[in-house]
Amino acid sequence: MVEYQLLRAHSLEEVLEILAEKKKVQILAGGTDLLVDLHQQDPKFENIDYLLDITDVAELKGIKLGPEEGEIGALTTHAELLSSPEIKEKLPFIGAAASSIGSTQIRNRATIGGNLVNAAACADSFSPLIALGAELVLRNKGGARRVLLEDFVEWPNQTVLKDNEVLEKIVFKMPQGEYYSSYQKIGRRNAVSISRLSLTLLAEVENEAIKNVQVVSGAATPAPVPFREVNKYLTAKTFAEIDPAEAGEIAADEMVGITGERWSTPYKRPALSKLVERAVKDLLEEAGYNG
Repeated sequence: MVEYQLLRAHSLEEVLEILAEKKKVQILAGGTDLLVDLHQQDPKFENIDYLLDITDVAELKGIKLGPEEGEIGALTTHAELLSSPEIKEKLPFIGAAASSIGSTQIRNRATIGGNLVNAAACADSFSPLIALGAELVLRNKGGARRVLLEDFVEWPNQTVLKDNEVLEKIVFKMPQGEYYSSYQKIGRRNAVSISRLSLTLLAEVENEAIKNVQVVSGAATPAPVPFREVNKYLTAKTFAEIDPAEAGEIAADEMVGITGERWSTPYKRPALSKLVERAVKDLLEEAGYNG
């Protein structure tokens, strides 16, 4: 039987005090993954003495999108991302990722911070935020540090978050100029699906050419990463020079170069290639290119 002491914090200061004073503390945010693990008596709870409920901490909630910079509080739910007019207008690919997560009930409870800290290979929040170049603000009682989201995950379910730290917020630069985005996902079924593959494409465009681009995978590699070879292929090309199918093949080759040949490669390789091809086609179509 799992035994622990339940603690509740009502302010960020209380959270930091508890994390500084006590050892073997597990933070509870939305709880959509954690409570399932607890019910199943996951062995990791043998090393936990305290469960710290932070759901009432207002400082960790909210969405702020300025002209140049944006931030999302760690306790912001996926439902709040999906219903935000600012997200819908300025960062629609984040809303698309949020809409693909679980059921309505899950989205009402699950938080973006919990999705990142849990660091499952299939987590839907990583690829759109890495495409933005997002950083995480990790805070303890002594201060805060910023970690590039791309460097946050060491391995599935393992991050650089320290025992005395809490994820406070996600910060990023807002896309500038003319830009287009696409979020793609393949799940095991049409509803309430866990990603088998997901992908975000975010591109800045100028004079019918790609000025800057980020193509980022989710669930294709042990930790979410930008596809640098695809980015290199697309950058500085005019729309007429881009072959969506070639971009897909480059991404598939890059994935296999990272993971090696695995039992899932015969499925993932063509599936990823098609996702990238579809995302590039979406970009060209949205930009009004008819070539």
